[in-house]
Amino acid sequence: MNQQKEHKIKIKISDVEVFELPVKENEESFYSYVVEQINNNVNRFRYGANSDIPAVALAKVTLYYATMLYRQTNLINSQTEMLNNFEERIDALLKAIE
Repeated sequence: MNQQKEHKIKIKISDVEVFELPVKENEESFYSYVVEQINNNVNRFRYGANSDIPAVALAKVTLYYATMLYRQTNLINSQTEMLNNFEERIDALLKAIE
């Protein structure tokens, strides 16, 4: 089995102090992309009319991503439950046919 190499990458999000995060080698570009998207979204709140201070901008982006994750997780759990119920009904029908 091929074990993925893990190394630390430097993460810079908004005005937060740079930190290192251990990631698998094949996931580094994914993390870079996510960090870029977070920074782009933070900047949308920081600049222009009705701009926010960096901490508030980061908090808004964090809340947005957390809300998306919660909704997605909720949807997946709901779909899993529906599929399990459907599978149980099919099993019961097949058992009745036997």
